[in-house]
Amino acid sequence: MHRRAILELSRRHGVEYAARPRPVFSPVLTTRRSFRTSLVTFNSPETSPDPTISNNEADSNSPKPKFGARWGSKLAQKPAALSPAEQALRDALVAKKTSDGSKPTSKSDSRGQNAPSRPQQKRHLPSAHPLRDKESQSLQPDKKFELNTNKVPTHLRNRDWICPDCQYHCFGKHKICPCCRAVRPDLNSPPPPPRRSHKKHESRHHSPQHAEETIKIRKLGKTMLSELQDESVESRGLSRRDNALRQHMASKGQYAGPRIVYDVEAEAERVEAEEAAREAEKRRRLHQHPKSKAKQTEETADPWTWDSSSLDAMKFSEESAQQKKLSKRRENRKRNEEEEEDEEAEERRRRREERKRQKKEKSRRKEVEVDSAPIPLYLPEFISVSNLADVIGVRPAQFVQRMEEMGFEDVTYNHILDAETAGLVATEFNFEPIFETGADDLKSAPEPEDKSIFPPRPPVVTIMGHVDHGKTTILDWLRKSSVAAGEHGGITQHIGAFSVAMPSGKTITFLDTPGHSAFLEMRRRGADVTDIVVLVVAADDSVKPQTIEAIKHATGANVPIIVAISKIDKENVNPEKVKQDLSVHGVHVEDYGGDVQAIGVSGKTGQGMLELEEAIVTLSEILDHRADTGGSAEGWVIEGTTKSYGRVATALVRRGTLRPGDIVVAGTTWARIRTLRNEAGVAVDEATPGMPVEIDGWREQPSAGSEILQAVDEQQAKEVVEYRLEKSETQKLGQDTAAINEARREVLEKRRQEDDSEDGQTADAAQETSGPKPIHFIIKADVGGSAEAVLNSVTAIGNNEVFANVLRSGVGPVGEFDIEHAATANGHIISFNMPIDPAMHRMAENRGVKIMDHNIIYKLIDDVKATLSEHLAPLVSQRVTGEAEIGQIFEITLKGREKTAIAGCRVRNGVINRTKKVRVLRGQETIFDGSMSSLKNVKKDVTEMRKDTECGIAFENWTDFAVGDHIQCYEEIHEKRYL
Repeated sequence: MHRRAILELSRRHGVEYAARPRPVFSPVLTTRRSFRTSLVTFNSPETSPDPTISNNEADSNSPKPKFGARWGSKLAQKPAALSPAEQALRDALVAKKTSDGSKPTSKSDSRGQNAPSRPQQKRHLPSAHPLRDKESQSLQPDKKFELNTNKVPTHLRNRDWICPDCQYHCFGKHKICPCCRAVRPDLNSPPPPPRRSHKKHESRHHSPQHAEETIKIRKLGKTMLSELQDESVESRGLSRRDNALRQHMASKGQYAGPRIVYDVEAEAERVEAEEAAREAEKRRRLHQHPKSKAKQTEETADPWTWDSSSLDAMKFSEESAQQKKLSKRRENRKRNEEEEEDEEAEERRRRREERKRQKKEKSRRKEVEVDSAPIPLYLPEFISVSNLADVIGVRPAQFVQRMEEMGFEDVTYNHILDAETAGLVATEFNFEPIFETGADDLKSAPEPEDKSIFPPRPPVVTIMGHVDHGKTTILDWLRKSSVAAGEHGGITQHIGAFSVAMPSGKTITFLDTPGHSAFLEMRRRGADVTDIVVLVVAADDSVKPQTIEAIKHATGANVPIIVAISKIDKENVNPEKVKQDLSVHGVHVEDYGGDVQAIGVSGKTGQGMLELEEAIVTLSEILDHRADTGGSAEGWVIEGTTKSYGRVATALVRRGTLRPGDIVVAGTTWARIRTLRNEAGVAVDEATPGMPVEIDGWREQPSAGSEILQAVDEQQAKEVVEYRLEKSETQKLGQDTAAINEARREVLEKRRQEDDSEDGQTADAAQETSGPKPIHFIIKADVGGSAEAVLNSVTAIGNNEVFANVLRSGVGPVGEFDIEHAATANGHIISFNMPIDPAMHRMAENRGVKIMDHNIIYKLIDDVKATLSEHLAPLVSQRVTGEAEIGQIFEITLKGREKTAIAGCRVRNGVINRTKKVRVLRGQETIFDGSMSSLKNVKKDVTEMRKDTECGIAFENWTDFAVGDHIQCYEEIHEKRYL
């Protein structure tokens, strides 16, 4: 508290006239304000108490004050002069302390007979120092200055004024200009009348007791703190300068801030409470230290005197506390050393490493939890576990452990992860995987919301149904042609697209799909690109498997259906049964309360064909098919084939207009259109939506079902194809990667089985895990759709012993490369619906390659099954030919004086033949299964022995037989198996 008292008093030094402030507009140059040193210097024995020393000398000789720990003993040693107001304050305080009850009024508090007074506030709090020197030199007034007995009136102290001579801005407390010594012009102005609302406060302020306790203090040479008495209660707590500044700002129309009210009574109560607490603390300390108490009683207390005893006491307490801490640390360190000596060195090291590991793990988890924003991570298509762990920054062992926690099994460091799996694992480590977006690919435009602004297009009608139900015959009648008669086997084996001008004048595009089960993908493709499905069901055959499949395709594509019940011209047909069977599979005709039209037709006689045409046209008008003829062209590849003028693709335009010279992309190939031909082979200038055309000029043969998209130029088409090829290779690499991972897993499992099993069990397991045997094929067909159908049919053939493996499939005739490839792989070539060059036949015979040439799909499938059946292991059965019983055991000497055991047997049934296999039974257990080394009758070698004869039998490398064992002679019958 003594520091606070000194600091408070040091802030209340006055300002010399030589250090008065200089306003902006003042032409007079003034000196800097000098900071007065602390009043403690008056009590120092090294300083001179002479107050006549000039301020300049004091400023030059006195060191700068230093604040911080124990700064009081290092302050300046020169005296500081007090202002007249502070001189009067000091006299008043000294007189109050020395008097025995008298309360003289300070000279500085006299304001006239009518001046209001207020109770004196204890501005200087009592010192915490035990010694209080009542005659401190710091309270002596500076003899250099005279007391200001003639002050400015109270109502003018709040108002600053400007000197009329030098225009210097003067404070309201000055009645003479500090610059030019001019007298204030408004000194004789009358005071304002008092307010009625403040009579109560004024009466209190005018009391004599209040006048005695009034204190006037100057603050840091800038302003004076306001007296506690003022005209209003609101301005009691402000200094005169603050009130003057606020009045000046209010007169200028500016906001002067809220008024501050200073509660003197509450402050006095708080100070008294703090003083009582300090007294209690002091008594407690003196009670604890009686020696210091006796010493303190001998000295006189002076609140203004600085004594180093308090600092010494504080220093002593700090040193004692520090000693206690050091002693406690030594004890703890000693205790820890004793405990560590009792433990083993290895145990301490293990615990230390465990603590470090746990700390690192905790910090890592905390960092992951705090860092909420995921880190972007670019991932390739495939990456190994070790490389991904290195990229993420995690140890491989910890990374594999995390993957096992996520549910992955049998993960090794060399395990290959695809981009999706790697991204899933990376998210567990607060990474955001970034994959390839495919910006280089070409995509179709979105479907427009309002198609009413576009012109109408011909509807696409697909004829679907079971094989040999009359689909192509109905189409022939509609287009007035005969296609069915020219097809191999009388069945359609590739999809066909035709534009038919109906008698009503409407143009309809028909798609004729194959009905055989091998052409599943073709029918699915036809249902995807069509608008209306005509489901053909024979009246004499009703619903068949391919009919059900066509219903699923149509309903899955959400395409309306029209049922055509064919062959109604035959006798003893039941169309009602067809309708009932259709209802079972979800097709409800109009006769049974549904919305599907069912029309009986005959492709030979033309019965019901007009009704079918009318139903198709009516449904197409209801659906109102429209398409945009402008913009980029889009479509589908229906079929792909190779003709004399190059690679050709049958396409159906879906949107836009195709013209010769356009650049189109389909799958992984592109083309610059050379010629557009219709179904009759006539060149056309353009192809509009809903029109089937043949497109030539392809760089490679497009696959059936590929989407045709128009490119801006050739460069874009090449970039799109390159991107798709890379993507295809990546997908193939992914399949290979999966196979590699599976092979590694099998190898690990095999090694584990080898470690856990015996040699015999290992051989059996290796034989079981060898897998089925692959038979290789190369497929060549006339069109892409047929090649796809053959591929699907061939790959579906096989069992757990043998299967068909298609090396590759393509469109075109068999070539030399195909034969060389098949010879290298020891495979076969399938040629479907394509002529074979005789030279290729001879070359295949020389290389030992079998070419299976077929035009009908089901005959081709039978041939492939027969080829696979040749590689099946035959079915082996056993037939017992004779039985014998061992009655006696003989030993004979062979060449080289070697002895061997001979079983003397009697044939009980059948014939025992030396060339056949035998097995020896002991009870119900077979103890030997092999062959005989010799069969003798007495001493003569024989080939067979019949019933009720005796013979001697020797077994190959086995002599553990006994009397009473039964011998069975049997033969193995090999039976060929078929798929």
